[in-house]
Amino acid sequence: MRAFAALPQLDAIRIGTRVPVVLPMRITDELVKMLRKFHPLYINTHFNHPSEVTPEAVAACERLADAGIPVGNQTVLLRGINDDPRLMETLLRKLLKMRVKPYYIFQCDLVRGVEHFRTPLSRGIEIMEYLRGRMSGLGIPSFVVDAPHGGGKIPILPNYIVSSSPTHTVLRNYEGMLISYPEPGDLGMGSVGRNAEPRTMTGVWELASGRNTKIQPRHTVRHTRRNNKTHASSAMSALQLDMNLQP
Repeated sequence: MRAFAALPQLDAIRIGTRVPVVLPMRITDELVKMLRKFHPLYINTHFNHPSEVTPEAVAACERLADAGIPVGNQTVLLRGINDDPRLMETLLRKLLKMRVKPYYIFQCDLVRGVEHFRTPLSRGIEIMEYLRGRMSGLGIPSFVVDAPHGGGKIPILPNYIVSSSPTHTVLRNYEGMLISYPEPGDLGMGSVGRNAEPRTMTGVWELASGRNTKIQPRHTVRHTRRNNKTHASSAMSALQLDMNLQP
């Protein structure tokens, strides 16, 4: 560590290791005391499944975090092991709770002998689509592919840009809602203004040209949840008013 820290061309030291997962008892107070002398130091570990988040592993990661060492996590996407969106969400939530930042979901490499673990890219995109809107941005990693021929790590995301024009870009959120976003230099929201009533027929062209501002699905989980909260709040207010009117 002293030799690395002495190199003037290094801005920081990053250690990639599975030790916090498979040998957490190795993360001792003595080791952490030594490591904290060499900031800026980062550790990336590799939890691949929620069952790996044992009490011992949690204690090891928290010991590192308490020493001011940021800990990130690279999860390799593995067919039949963690390629389920709900399981991945469980893993990421557990990581956040023990102060480990989800960094990458990593497409399984083109390595001889692991073809049975590889998933199609569409599976990783599906998982990212599922996570968006269900988790804090702190808990959403990048889905990356280490491209062949020296292409390097390429981030892969669902397509949230539907269309664009010089004045507006049409964006899609995780629920399928389409929103017209005005580009700089456009005054207001195109020819209709911010408070104009939407037209009866609305398509992507109306959004891209600024003639309307959104296309929203009739029913979404988020709006249903909000409406239920509103109805519950109204019912409580009515009950409180009724109680206040009692003699």
